[in-house]
Amino acid sequence: MIIHCTKKLAAKLSDVSNLPLDEANPLGSWHANIYNIQRRNCIMFCHDKTRFVLFMAGLKQADFANLDYCFQDLFANTLLKSGYDTDLIEKSLALLTPARFDTHCSRSVQGSMRTVRTMELDAALYHTGGVMSLLPYSTSVQLNYRPVTVKGMKASECLWPIKDMETWLKAVTGA
Repeated sequence: MIIHCTKKLAAKLSDVSNLPLDEANPLGSWHANIYNIQRRNCIMFCHDKTRFVLFMAGLKQADFANLDYCFQDLFANTLLKSGYDTDLIEKSLALLTPARFDTHCSRSVQGSMRTVRTMELDAALYHTGGVMSLLPYSTSVQLNYRPVTVKGMKASECLWPIKDMETWLKAVTGA
């Protein structure tokens, strides 16, 4: 699995390729960006095809060394919290491969992440008061209940990340 990192995030990770990596995993690739919110390191992951978002707050230096494990845990528990069928989750997790990181980013995906950050996440922060009060799995689920438009779509079309990720996983796993 490939995670396309911003240069700011790549500076905190080891073994990041400056050249684009080829994706061979059927689950597809992700983008990741680091944010400093209320003096805490926060990472947002976004699936390239479905715009499904995962949010993690309060990362420490040791977490960056184990970002692959943190991602897999967040992904699995967010799917579970979203109400997906457990068989679908198990089949999907079996397809996960160790994460590889590069700095080849898509402006379209980064734009989707910026929209989530400035609209949805800031609204959640306003209601809770602190970034460390946000529960990672529940927050990730909440951030995916929104319509998303992507460059090249018709004006009447949109993605619904919570539904589109489930459809994507069913197609890839054959469930």
